[in-house]
Amino acid sequence: MTSGTRTSGRPGISAEEFGYLSGGPGRAAEVAVVRLLEGGLLRISREGVVSAVASGAAGAGTPLEAYVLGAARTGRMLGDLVKSTATSEAASSLRLHLVERGLVVSDSRRKAMSRIQVLGLVVALAGFASVGLFHLHIGIAIGLLVLALLIRWFARRLRRPVRRAGRREARRVAVAPGDRVGMVAQMGLLGRIGQFPRQYHVWEMLGIAPSAGATLRKGKRPRTNDGGTMYASSCSSCSSCSGGGCGADNSGCGSSGGSCGSSSGDSGSSCSSGSSCGSSCGGGGGD
Repeated sequence: MTSGTRTSGRPGISAEEFGYLSGGPGRAAEVAVVRLLEGGLLRISREGVVSAVASGAAGAGTPLEAYVLGAARTGRMLGDLVKSTATSEAASSLRLHLVERGLVVSDSRRKAMSRIQVLGLVVALAGFASVGLFHLHIGIAIGLLVLALLIRWFARRLRRPVRRAGRREARRVAVAPGDRVGMVAQMGLLGRIGQFPRQYHVWEMLGIAPSAGATLRKGKRPRTNDGGTMYASSCSSCSSCSGGGCGADNSGCGSSGGSCGSSSGDSGSSCSSGSSCGSSCGGGGGD
């Protein structure tokens, strides 16, 4: 994959892959959207409507980005665009790619571990039922209960969406200072940066208007097409936008060192292209 990620990882893992391993298909979708905003292929209005600058998928570096450009052709709310992208065939293809690389758990393994969890529960119930029905020794029943709990715990660990190799890959990623796409992959648009009590969402750091950021309110985690669910930092200062499209009132980063370098006067434009953090922002661990 070629979604501009060598500054935000190590050779062999892309920003979309990093986002998927860190936060599931929704995070990968956010990476695709932000990468296109940063590249000027998408624009976002103050109200949160994302639209493609040009028709077609020219400029898309991955299938996920191509889907985003197609979906935004007629304008979509930011939150809706992320959700639809997370459940698209392109996101499913990305997941399959990660499964083949041994980084994400396959459907068959997740189903098998679910059956084992149910089996563990059955063993526990059967053990205690046998105490009354067949006068099974209470010590044996307790032993069966402990065994069942261990089986369920082990199966639950093996059922986690991301495999140990995937978590290890994510931990090895070091987000470079000023790598805004990498920061989204690591923390998500709703992630918080800065030190308490002066903390801000990542979408604020990107210069997205509050009304647009409100469309990203946390809700039910997106489901993949196979029915499974995927799970869902530190930077002391960031840039604020004073041009159109990003909102002059979105300067809550507490730092005047950065500003959008080339925002247009159109209220529907994105401040993403040309802006950068005015001070270095280091990323934390990737898991």
